[in-house]
Order: sequence, then structure tokens, then C-alpha cells
Amino acid sequence: MLKGFLFAWLIAFSLATIAVAQNNQTGFISLDCGIPARSNYTDITTGLFYTSDVGYVSGGVKNNISSTYQSNSLERQFLTVTSFPTGTRNCYTLTPSQGNSGRYLIRASFFYGDYDNGNDRFPYFDLYIEENYWITISIYNASIPIREEIIHTPSNGSINICLVKLDTTTPFISALELRPLNNTIYKAILNSSMELYYRLDFGSLTNQYVRYSDDAWDRVWRPYQLPRTLIINTTEEILQNTFRLPMAVMSTALIPDPETDSSPDTLTFFWYSTNATDKYYLYFHFAEVVKLSETEKREFNIYVNDDLYYGPMSPAYLSTTTVYTVNPGSGIEKYDVLINKTESSTLPPLINAIEIFRELKGYKKTDS
Repeated sequence: MLKGFLFAWLIAFSLATIAVAQNNQTGFISLDCGIPARSNYTDITTGLFYTSDVGYVSGGVKNNISSTYQSNSLERQFLTVTSFPTGTRNCYTLTPSQGNSGRYLIRASFFYGDYDNGNDRFPYFDLYIEENYWITISIYNASIPIREEIIHTPSNGSINICLVKLDTTTPFISALELRPLNNTIYKAILNSSMELYYRLDFGSLTNQYVRYSDDAWDRVWRPYQLPRTLIINTTEEILQNTFRLPMAVMSTALIPDPETDSSPDTLTFFWYSTNATDKYYLYFHFAEVVKLSETEKREFNIYVNDDLYYGPMSPAYLSTTTVYTVNPGSGIEKYDVLINKTESSTLPPLINAIEIFRELKGYKKTDS
């Protein structure tokens, strides 16, 4: 049975006084696992500067993926892996420039690509941050990449990311990345971590992932089209807030399609919790992309599981507003989000993007 809950939320508006620095990679750590020691390169697609993982981890064997899985469209970081056939626990040590005074996005990527020529079953192993269980990596298809991401505030000046052997299969990793964030954002969990659950770009015109350098902090935005919706967009510049959402993400939005059988006044989506005790943090990002006439009004309320989350709100024209959770509920098996037009609104609701994070519980798996 679902338990009731109530979210507490905050709102971040666009501020004209925010100085948007030119994109740079100061403080970035970008490791392409498996390339030779002392080698490096600049990725031609993203412009990110990658180095070898040698010196960040003890041991490990460098491997190339099978030629069967190599292609011109495959990201360069997925062409090689570092595997760990020996030892139960193998750890990378990252030492960010801001030390424990910073908040960091950390992303681990895995592309199996039959690097061991079928000598192993599909790998299955745990990922830890420090002493805390993060997630279990379970490869089920050699050609599908897996990216796992958290936002983490370390307790000391270095961060250990560990691959832990579970059975007879061999842990491996393709890339490990760290990005320093502005300490004023994603601060709902100050002494723990938030694991990325979804980061969705609603209404993408290209159907391509958006990341650096469009996103100054190299967040990866997945294009997503809700059923029975239409895309609206603008070519004008959109004023950013402290979250610095990419223009490619905020310049498009979804609205209900009035030609379908669904309600033309409502946007809906849902997800199932992996565990009823999980706590989820929601970050809704809005910007009006259409110049409204004096007689038009776009106003809506946001509901989560029939409880009013925020509203009414009218997104500002060409200006980003972020509404986010600071005190989540728990005991929920299914999350239903409904964005509903108010009675006084002449236009349907819209949404540009959403991020959903799950609180990392912070325990040793053997103790759970």
C-alpha cells in the first residue's frame, strides 16, 4: 500500500546578474581507461581532454574491445577498457582541485564490447564510492554502454571509486569522469550523495544527447518525447539561472497534443521506485519559449501522486525557472507526475527538462 508524502520545495529563478563564464575544463578529471600510460587526446566530438588512467589505480589490464563492436560512431572512450582479473576490490583515487570543499559530478562508463573475446560470461560486479555501495553493474548486451552518475560531496580531499568482484566474472571500466559543480546547486543532500535516476531533455529537435560544451558541467541530457505531445521551440537566447541549463535543452519544450484522445490540459509521466524506502529529488526546469499576446496566459500546477508539489506558476518568457525538492517523502512504489493547466489559463502546460535523483543510502552492501 502506498504511503502518503509531502514534498518541500524551493525555486530558482533566472537572474540577469549571473555571470556565465566561458566554458572551460578547469578542475575536470577525464580518464579514458585502457589507453597507454602518459597518453592523452582531445575528443573531436566534445572537445574534452582525456588522459590515461595509469597512476589513478593500482593494477589492472589494458584491453581493446573486439573489432566487431568498433565503429566510427562509437565514442572513443569505449574503444578500450581497464579490467581487473585479480583482486576483489580495485579502487581509483581521484584528487579534485577543490578538495572536500567542493561538490562533484562523478560518472563511470562501461562498454563491454567483448573485450575478452568471449572468455568470460557477461560481467557482473559492484561499484562503490568510498566505503559505500553505489550500484551493481550488470552487463547484459555487449553493444550497449552503461553510464552511472552521482553528485557527491567528499569528506576528505580524495575520492575512491572502487570496482568490487562478486563472482567469477571480471570487473572492468571504460571511462571515469569528475566535474566540479557550483556549490549553490544540487545541495539538497549536503553530507551524502545523489545518484542520477533520469536526466531528460523534453522536446529535442535533434534526438541527440546534449553534453559538454553545450553543458558547461558536462551533464548528459537524454532526449525524450512524452507520448501524445507536441514540441514548441525558440531560436532566441534564454536567460540562465544558477543551474546553467544548456540552450539546446531549454529552447525546446513539450505541450499536450490537442489532436489526441488525451486531455489537452495535462502533461503526465511516471516511474516506479526500485525500493519503497528510496528518496527521490526532483528538479523541474521551465522556460516559456513562445511570445504570448496580452490575451494569452500559460499557468499550471505540478502534482506528484495527487499532492500539490508547486503552483500555480507561469514560466517567464525566455528565462529559466527551476523548481526542486529539498525534503522528499518516502514509502512510494510509483511516482505519478501531473502538470495541469489552471482554470484561468488559456494555454496548456509545458515542460522543458527534468532531473530525478535518488539519495544514495550510504551503507556497506554487506551491512544492508
